[in-house]
Amino acid sequence: MTEKSLLSAQDREELTFFLDCYGGYEHHWPEENRAYILGLLKRSDEARQLRQQAIELDYLLDHALAEPACDHLYSRILAEAPRLAVQRSWSFKDIWRPLSALATATAFGLFLGTTTPTWLHEQDTSEVQEAYLAFSTTDFTENFLEGDLN
Repeated sequence: MTEKSLLSAQDREELTFFLDCYGGYEHHWPEENRAYILGLLKRSDEARQLRQQAIELDYLLDHALAEPACDHLYSRILAEAPRLAVQRSWSFKDIWRPLSALATATAFGLFLGTTTPTWLHEQDTSEVQEAYLAFSTTDFTENFLEGDLN
């Protein structure tokens, strides 16, 4: 009989990572990796031993009793948590959020207003000026197509 081959360092690392992620049960493994892992298990005693350890851990985790929910622990943690001095002594804490939002919006508006590119302010106004001159010098009393002027 031939002796089963040992795993290479890379195969051992990949198998250990895979078993840590998905466990030892075959039905938990993703389809795309299942054939590769089964191939490792067929040719290596070391791989089968690593899988057996993962199965034992899965069994222990599946049959361990769940820790009951502890409301007293949650209350104790909140009671011992440090409080901010601002929350205790500042009487205007209800207006803090709207005021900070307004201040942020104002600062952002000032920033945008002072840093806009110059090309926004130097647009070509020649067409507007020509239209203004054309309408200011035209007499609309004659040949006005849309009706009489009042």
